Amino acid sequence: MAPLPPTLLPALLRAFYLTASLLILVIQAVPALRTRFLAYGPRATTPPAQENQEPSALSRALDFAASLQVPHHFFIHFYVTSVACSLLWAWQMHVWHAHRQQQVVWALLLLQGLRRVLESHVYTSASKSTMSVAHWLLGLLFYITINAAIWVETPGSASANALLVPGVITAQMLQHSYHAYLYRLRTESKGYQLPSHPMFPNLLCPHYTCEVVIYALLSPIAAPEGSLINWTVACGTIFVATNLGVTAVGTKEWYMAKFGADKLPSIELANSIQLPPGGQSSIFVRVMGILVNT
Repeated sequence: MAPLPPTLLPALLRAFYLTASLLILVIQAVPALRTRFLAYGPRATTPPAQENQEPSALSRALDFAASLQVPHHFFIHFYVTSVACSLLWAWQMHVWHAHRQQQVVWALLLLQGLRRVLESHVYTSASKSTMSVAHWLLGLLFYITINAAIWVETPGSASANALLVPGVITAQMLQHSYHAYLYRLRTESKGYQLPSHPMFPNLLCPHYTCEVVIYALLSPIAAPEGSLINWTVACGTIFVATNLGVTAVGTKEWYMAKFGADKLPSIELANSIQLPPGGQSSIFVRVMGILVNT
């Protein structure tokens, strides 16, 4: 059996990330899909029933697909999978003999996975919330593939972007700080409260922004020889930004409905990005704008 061309696996991974990102944007843009597959936990909504009208076969099929749910605490499976893949690749690629750059990126990704496992265990409160099976499977696929993405391209200079490593660690520390804050807010307050972390006075979802920053910084740190960034990891970053950006849109809308728009942080860019009446043509701009500003 002939070996695979060295460019095939990176191309497949990039195609997966970009296709998945496009799919998420399509689901966000179509109300019948958005209400069924994107919202979960307290933000979940039930599609409005049409009185005296038999649902179509398509509606029944979508309702059935949306009914396939797993507990929300299955989120920990993402990070357990990431850690397991990190250890598997370490053994498979003999990380102790690997290129210095690959060792650094591998260690940063392993640290991210271990931290999220611990946070999910410590900061997960009892809840009956659920999420779509499709969401769960897509998350597992992402963590499986992102651990492969750091190995599939020729390593570059180990020191070229070494100054970015503290940035990754700082983003992880900030994200941990906010996760701990959200846990305290849930457990020490009665009911849902509008977050107002002193370090992020004008942000609604800084933990999402930190997540995107982590992968965005890994892209140049993992850059192959002759390239400024690792395009495979960069495509993975686009997926993360799209996924969390869409979630941030839903979070902001839920906060506005529950607490009132006047209670939310006043952010010029996020508030100025609006969809045209009856249209969805600027959905990507809206998602990215709200992510950056929430």
